[in-house]
Amino acid sequence: MAVPKIAVIVPNRNDSRYLPRCIRSILEQDDPPDELVVVDDQSTDDSVPVIRSLISGHPRALLIENPVNLGTYGAVDKGLEIARSEYVLFLSANDFVMPGLFARARSCLARHPGVGLWSAMGWLVDEDDRLIRLHVSPVLSLRDAYVAPERCARLACRLGNWFVGSTLIYHRGTLEAVGKFDPAYMGLSDLVTAMIVASRRGAAYSPVPLGAGRLHSGSYLFRTLKGTANIEAILDRLRERGPPLAPGLFTEVFLERLAFRFRFAAVRAGGGEDISSVATKYSGLRRFALDAVDRLLPSRSRRVRVALTFLVLCPFDVLPALWNRLLGSVVVLLLLRLRGQGTYTDSGRLKSRMSPSEKSRQ
Repeated sequence: MAVPKIAVIVPNRNDSRYLPRCIRSILEQDDPPDELVVVDDQSTDDSVPVIRSLISGHPRALLIENPVNLGTYGAVDKGLEIARSEYVLFLSANDFVMPGLFARARSCLARHPGVGLWSAMGWLVDEDDRLIRLHVSPVLSLRDAYVAPERCARLACRLGNWFVGSTLIYHRGTLEAVGKFDPAYMGLSDLVTAMIVASRRGAAYSPVPLGAGRLHSGSYLFRTLKGTANIEAILDRLRERGPPLAPGLFTEVFLERLAFRFRFAAVRAGGGEDISSVATKYSGLRRFALDAVDRLLPSRSRRVRVALTFLVLCPFDVLPALWNRLLGSVVVLLLLRLRGQGTYTDSGRLKSRMSPSEKSRQ
């Protein structure tokens, strides 16, 4: 089996606080990527000297300094112009990867040459690296698996998004063929692109947390979801641009479910503040139920408001949420513990090194 080359592109703007954890998690792997391209998008903090210090002595690592501010996806495109590997991971400067990610990805990708992407599960941490919880993404399988393109489209409709951005490695040729990341989708662009790529070339999947995403209110995804105007613009564009790119994915049923899911995501991001705005998009019983939730429950009952909105908008996601997300995540955590794969230190910080038992299994 030919072992594919993997590049990592890290776009950065003013995230010097998180850069050491991010870059060290890449370069200190026992099996590091073939390329690391850090693209600084005109930072005004001390990011550039921090990056230079971190990559010094690593011939596979390169810093690109944009002469003008290009934005996140402009910085990503600049990195793609430099990288030459067949597969690419785009890692936010405030996220990081876990030991063994590249070894696991190479093993899976080598068994399925040309597959559209590979992804694993991930952890959620706070701004100080303290573990919050496992990212409760749908568990597709309890062992490494390949998912054919047609099944990827069906799973996207049935489960929604199973991808974790900090572990999402794209097949470069397929990514470029679908137009890369459309900035019009804002913080949801990677999700949309991943679903399109998977529906074209299939996906490989590993049921183990190998990345970490940082939760903070200033993230691009949070800004995208805060308020419903962005969501409606994104949905309009998807209805227009989606079917020509991936007709097997963007069916009427899928587009309808996507609207329900995205609108609920906006309500959840706003802590239940946007229920009345979402209600105006519907009529009949669904609008009546949303208006009732908004009128009868006080704003301080945020969790109840959000939970009831989920039941009204996404009843088709209740069973997958219980089975694939909650139960699947519990099983994965139990398996990790039974295998002796320690995850975090006594201080609550995620480990940045692989345990001896993990190394022996590579």
